[in-house]
Amino acid sequence: MADTYTAIGTLVDGRTVTLNREIPVPKGKVRVVVKSLEKVSKRPVRDVLSDIHKKQNARGHKPPVREQVDTYLQAERDSWND
Repeated sequence: MADTYTAIGTLVDGRTVTLNREIPVPKGKVRVVVKSLEKVSKRPVRDVLSDIHKKQNARGHKPPVREQVDTYLQAERDSWND
């Protein structure tokens, strides 16, 4: 098996990683395994939805009423037959 090297890197975009040190490997294909070192906060879905609804209310968002949704869906379904 080939030598294995460990380095810390920063993901610049979806395809580019900048390493914190030089790796003594010639140019060519390598296998890269990525494990995030950032702590990901896992909030309950209920809390996330509550925050979304608060922001919507703050900006005056009014969700459609049932009749509006039913009318929209019926118009959509009617267009399938055209």
